[in-house]
Amino acid sequence: MSQFVKGHKASNTKSLNKTLAILSSFDETSPMQRTSDIAAKLDMNISTVSRHLNTMLDWGFLEREDATGYYYPGIEIVALAGRSMQSNDVYRHAFPEVHRLSHKYDVCAHMAVPKKGEVIHQICSCGESAMELLIPMGHRHPMHCSAMGRVFLAYLPPIKAQEVLKSKELQKYTIGTKIDVSEINQELIRTRKRGYCTLINELALGTGSLAAPVFNRNREPIAAVSISTSAYNLRQPQREQVLAKAVTAAASRISSKLGYYPK
Repeated sequence: MSQFVKGHKASNTKSLNKTLAILSSFDETSPMQRTSDIAAKLDMNISTVSRHLNTMLDWGFLEREDATGYYYPGIEIVALAGRSMQSNDVYRHAFPEVHRLSHKYDVCAHMAVPKKGEVIHQICSCGESAMELLIPMGHRHPMHCSAMGRVFLAYLPPIKAQEVLKSKELQKYTIGTKIDVSEINQELIRTRKRGYCTLINELALGTGSLAAPVFNRNREPIAAVSISTSAYNLRQPQREQVLAKAVTAAASRISSKLGYYPK
């Protein structure tokens, strides 16, 4: 391979990395950004950022508000996400289960997958009186203080679970958030014994969640199904039992369709 070709490939890789870095800079805290905002955040030259933004604008991956100069994710991002979800077996099997849970029990129901110490929401469906608990697709939660995150940690190999818990300082979101690793580990043991996790007032005050794991044919936890409701509702023993039975049954049906069977 000639030096010219090698250099050309390296240049293309650097350019692609910059494009993806710019696109990834749009997150929940910065859903709309100006060129100068992105340049400062990524320590890039403004002219370089502008060139990449214009390319993504042409492709429809970004849109621009002319009056303010703010850029935001475009419709092609949504279309790409939709194509990804429709080809995803977990999503296809979980979709009807999540909707059934939300409307039958008048709660907000979710499905999420694990990614680098976080859970990423892929499906959210809310009952009529639970719309305030709606969580958009793509929203991320830390594993240590979310019910779905605790479920993943409980069923990961212990060494991997501890790596996640000790990889960075655990953030406290409310006065009830558990950040002591030994205390969280006790919750993980309890989760494995029951087959589901309940979490109240740890991610947001006044709310509670209950989650169960989804396994693939290799018995690996690859997703989780959960419901969110008021802390008051989840503290009622009979209500918790009903919801736990419904959520674990839904997760079990999804797992079965993915080739998992219990020992």
